[in-house]
Amino acid sequence: MDSVRFLGLVLLFGVTGTFSAVVPWTELDEAKGVSERQRAAPTGELDEQTLEVMRSPRCGIEDTFNQKQHKFRVMGRWRKRSLTYKILSWTSDLSQAEVRSALRAAFSYWSDVAALSFREVQFGPADIKISFHKNQGLCPVPFDGRGHVLAHAEAPESGVVHFDEDEQWTEGSYLGTNLRIVAAHEVGHALGLAHSQFRSALMAPVYAGYRFNFKLHHDDIRGIQACTSVSSGSHFALRDPRTSPDPCRARLDAIMLGSKVWRYTNFLLDYGYPKPVKKIPANIDAAFYLEKNKKLVFIKGSFHWQWDELKYNDMSLYPKLLSLLVSGVPGHPDAAFTWTNGKIFFFKGDSYWRVNQTLRVDRGYPLSKRERWMRC
Repeated sequence: MDSVRFLGLVLLFGVTGTFSAVVPWTELDEAKGVSERQRAAPTGELDEQTLEVMRSPRCGIEDTFNQKQHKFRVMGRWRKRSLTYKILSWTSDLSQAEVRSALRAAFSYWSDVAALSFREVQFGPADIKISFHKNQGLCPVPFDGRGHVLAHAEAPESGVVHFDEDEQWTEGSYLGTNLRIVAAHEVGHALGLAHSQFRSALMAPVYAGYRFNFKLHHDDIRGIQACTSVSSGSHFALRDPRTSPDPCRARLDAIMLGSKVWRYTNFLLDYGYPKPVKKIPANIDAAFYLEKNKKLVFIKGSFHWQWDELKYNDMSLYPKLLSLLVSGVPGHPDAAFTWTNGKIFFFKGDSYWRVNQTLRVDRGYPLSKRERWMRC
């Protein structure tokens, strides 16, 4: 594997660092990180063992591990325990009966060890939506053809699960890619689990191949039980209060950095984020979710862009004036977000504006952020 290919894989799946095209030291540091996360010998060398892990078929989601506690990481939860799923499209490698059987088995791995139940529906809405498709521009995380990225999913409560139709999906065979095991992994993401650092865990990022008597790893079991336990909070890393910022003096920041976007739901980072955002200028001022059309709105200066993560976006229509979308808010805002009641909040300096569902500023605004929001 050459340096360009190595660095591409490192950057794609969430290992960060400052890289040089010729100096190998950062490559060695990242290779050590990859080997440690997969429980290989942390030699710090770009050896064949580390390269083999990086070449292996894997999940298409970034590796955001729990570095402090070295155990499962929860990225979200469903607010109910009885979930439905729907198969939107099928693979040509297996019959529909075989696909259904594999998916039932995949869901049962989780329902056998946690307070969850799953039911397939063929009509109407479903909590978890399953589809098979090839590399195409309609998917926000495109596949790469046969061999490397097998599937990907999103955290609660999105319910999106995609499988790469370029793979050869099989069941009960050491040939091809086992649908049951890969599906169980992706369902784990859809239920809120991030990748595991244990190489033998189902939620490890690398596909370990078909196993006849497959069982969940203890890290998988503890993780899914934490996802379904209301009282369990030990898996969340708590901020040291000595280093916590003073909310009355802190500067509010946006969810953009450079050309990447971070999206949060109920204060939890949505799975699959951060994502690169194309055709939108870097270093925007603010961003928020627009409930009425299910799009993310990015603001820079006095202009805005609307972006749908699940559909093709014709960005040639943008930028447009912010005032054409929202009436009464300032340009160059410091931050913006949508609250659970559907209200949109804009912040600039010490002032904030509340926007109603007609996209107009409520009467009496702006108000003081320090006095009314932070209670200082």
